[in-house]
Amino acid sequence: MPVFAEKISIRVVCRFCLLMLMAAAAPAASQDQDSLLEKIKQLDISLDQPVDAEEDLYMNTVSFQSFYDVLSPMGEWIQITKEDIDEDLSDGEGESFAMNRNGDEELFFIWKPKVEGNWKPYSNGRWEYTDHGWFWVSTDSWGNSTYNYGRWWNSPKYGWVWMPGYTWAPAWVKWKVSNDDKYVGWVPLSPKAKWKSESGINDKNYRYKNKDADWVFVENSTFAGEIASSKIVPDKEISTLVKNSADITDISVDNDKIINKGPDVQRMEEKCGKKFRNKKMKFKEGNGKALIGDEDITIGREQFRKGNQGNKESVGKPKSFKKSDRVKKIIKRNRDRKRPPPGRNR
Repeated sequence: MPVFAEKISIRVVCRFCLLMLMAAAAPAASQDQDSLLEKIKQLDISLDQPVDAEEDLYMNTVSFQSFYDVLSPMGEWIQITKEDIDEDLSDGEGESFAMNRNGDEELFFIWKPKVEGNWKPYSNGRWEYTDHGWFWVSTDSWGNSTYNYGRWWNSPKYGWVWMPGYTWAPAWVKWKVSNDDKYVGWVPLSPKAKWKSESGINDKNYRYKNKDADWVFVENSTFAGEIASSKIVPDKEISTLVKNSADITDISVDNDKIINKGPDVQRMEEKCGKKFRNKKMKFKEGNGKALIGDEDITIGREQFRKGNQGNKESVGKPKSFKKSDRVKKIIKRNRDRKRPPPGRNR
């Protein structure tokens, strides 16, 4: 289940009580009190957000209104069906067809960014090594929402689209390293990747196969710097790399944290000639770009509101959106159902 703003971790309460006891035992000097109050303010928000045991993007009762509002000016929301998603993601294994309690097909919102035709997710930015593993620092203005939450896929109808999720991770990607140990590659996880904390996500339980051109590959020597189009392997060479590479995907839980392990950090340091600092992730409420320090990274983290079960309106929706052809047919079918039979009410 997702974590909601009204829940407070026992660990946070304990730390707060400890600091209050310290304040009571300390001298009455205002300087000491100010120092303790500052420590209370700096309590890591991550402590009151334990790892979600499970995330099912198809059975959602969480409000993504903050995503709808923030992302609307930078792209387009599209209402689709589960069948639309299954048709796009016809390769690999997936969830069963989603129906609600009334037996009607569930509808979902996905987001298409305003980008150039050759754009790919996780291609504008850089990788930082942290206590949560590899964290993607995006230069896209909307990156904090779409690279730490949810799933991406390359739709034949719409291009690259993103489906919201409520579980935070440093990056939701699949990893590969070339057999000659010269290249490293990554690609976004699709909605086929269902999160379960006890098993995580790896090559054994996530079998969806992306198109070769979906992948981003770079030489190991350039991995430490900014990832730009000039450093990314051209699409025409990617198929060979995908064929001659090994899957190293491993997103799992360690010490109450979701860890995106990816390529071995020591090996990457040897290849890049750069030392990666194991930076501490710090969280604040809200949304915004990551603040990168020498020893830590501070990033906004969503506080999701749970909607009333069975009430679709309570989980919100975009102010404006387009509808897939299947959604239009469903709306027409439901409208026809409500019409009185011919001859009635005459």
